[in-house]
Amino acid sequence: MVKHKSRFWRYGMAVLAVAIALVVKLFLSTLIHQDSPFMLFFTAIVVSTWYGGMAAGLAATALAAISCDYFFLPPKYVLFATSWEQGVRLAIFVLEGICICTAVTILNSARIRAQQSQIAALHCQAILLQSEERFRLLVEGVKDYAIFMLDADGIIASWNAGAARITGYKAREAIGQHYSRFYTYTDIESGTPQQELQQAIAQERLETEGWRVRRDGSQFWANAVTTVLKDGSGEIKGFSQVVRDVTERQRSEEFLRQSEERLRLALEASNMGIWDWNLRTHQLTWSSQQEILFDLAPGTFSGTYEAALDRIHPADRTSVGEALTRAIERTGRFEQEFRIFGADGSIRWLAGQGKVFYDDAGRAMRMTGINRDISQQKQAAAEIQAALQEKEVLLKEIHHRVKNNLQIVSSLLNLQSSYISDRHTLEILKAGENRIYSMALVHDLLYRSQNLARINLAEYIEALTTNLYSAANLNSNQVTFKVETEPIWVGIDTAIPCGLIVNELTSNALKYAFPSGRMGQINVTIKSLTHNNVILKVGDNGIGLPLKLDWRKTETLGLQIVNTLTTQLQGSIELTKREFGTEFIVIFAIQPNI
Repeated sequence: MVKHKSRFWRYGMAVLAVAIALVVKLFLSTLIHQDSPFMLFFTAIVVSTWYGGMAAGLAATALAAISCDYFFLPPKYVLFATSWEQGVRLAIFVLEGICICTAVTILNSARIRAQQSQIAALHCQAILLQSEERFRLLVEGVKDYAIFMLDADGIIASWNAGAARITGYKAREAIGQHYSRFYTYTDIESGTPQQELQQAIAQERLETEGWRVRRDGSQFWANAVTTVLKDGSGEIKGFSQVVRDVTERQRSEEFLRQSEERLRLALEASNMGIWDWNLRTHQLTWSSQQEILFDLAPGTFSGTYEAALDRIHPADRTSVGEALTRAIERTGRFEQEFRIFGADGSIRWLAGQGKVFYDDAGRAMRMTGINRDISQQKQAAAEIQAALQEKEVLLKEIHHRVKNNLQIVSSLLNLQSSYISDRHTLEILKAGENRIYSMALVHDLLYRSQNLARINLAEYIEALTTNLYSAANLNSNQVTFKVETEPIWVGIDTAIPCGLIVNELTSNALKYAFPSGRMGQINVTIKSLTHNNVILKVGDNGIGLPLKLDWRKTETLGLQIVNTLTTQLQGSIELTKREFGTEFIVIFAIQPNI
């Protein structure tokens, strides 16, 4: 519909233009010479072509030719030319009309293109203005960055809200000032601002960091990016600067640097080296202290695993490799002691510790750790071990000699008893001999034990009761022994009193509990209680103690020894049965095993 209406308008324009020209020509025919009937129609052709296009111009040309032929060329009012001259004139008119249409169409097209170009230019200009406005609003709205422009001399030409917030200067205070006013006095004296502009010109973009001064005089650490601005011919028009306040980052970096420095000094003081192994690239990085540990000059380590392995003692290379593999594949941690060769061929001990770091997929990425020199500790440990061995030999010799001396005394008492005919005196000597044996047995057990500080109380009591039973020369069917023990490790200060108590109570039971060949049983029990307490029970099913006997204040030596030794053990003793047998219960504390 639009296309049809447009065509109708164009051709209507041609008809109208020719009709107007015809009417004017008819009215002015008396004034216009008859030899030039085409002049007004040329105007109609131009108007039709200009407003209706080439087709309207051609239509106007055809209509004008017909009108001229019919109304103005003789014979008038005849539609077709009657002579060749009229035909030529009409042909020339049509050609001229066509030329005019072509020329006007070209001019019109040029006009339209010019208008379109002008419209496009205006549109681009509007878009550019909008873009510039958006950029201006964006820059002015940024508050975390100071963004401003400088002219070629470093004079501030623009100022955003971020610059005002960071520096404290408002736009009217900053614009027109040289940008060096934000630098410290020392930087200004040394010409730093001018040097930075020259470097920016040489590099076209320069990133620097340094102290800047706010309006209130306080300072902040700034990260500044300066970019050179040039026109199309390459001439420098100015600079743009983007400044960011990174004071907190700088403080953090300074704190980290100080921490690293303290760590370095601590590692150097503790003779430790740091290493980092990239498990993807197999690059091994050592600190300078690590290189010193391996007797390498700083910076001379080649950075390969093989180079590190070559410095390790051949006997330790396999164990180190296995420990590293185990850490990477399973445990995530590396701990190993190994030997290395020094530059002079000496051997030193190192202790290595490391941790494996993995990515999100669980793949080992790197291992980082430390090595420290433990040669002195190893030497000290060897010296301590040698001293302990020497002490062990000495203690064994002491226990052996004490045991031998006690056995000599026991043998002398035994020998002396062969010359004694008095039964009471003989019993006294025999009791002394048993007491000496109980003490000698402790030293014998310590001499044969791997632990020279403690003995197994169970083993000691069993050996002691066996010796007492053998020394009593009783019929095995008359009196029997029942010993119940469990492993309890005690020191010599506890073992000897405990053994003497068992010796005295057992000897009394053998001597008095079963008169006239009476049969019975002696029970010896020693077991652990809670809180490092031990219970010792010595009992029998003999005739029991006399009811009137005060066993705590008796004049007999045996029970006096028992009470005294119980006090020495800081324990307690109770008599739980007096008739149809006796039972003494001793409870004492021991030191826990370490």
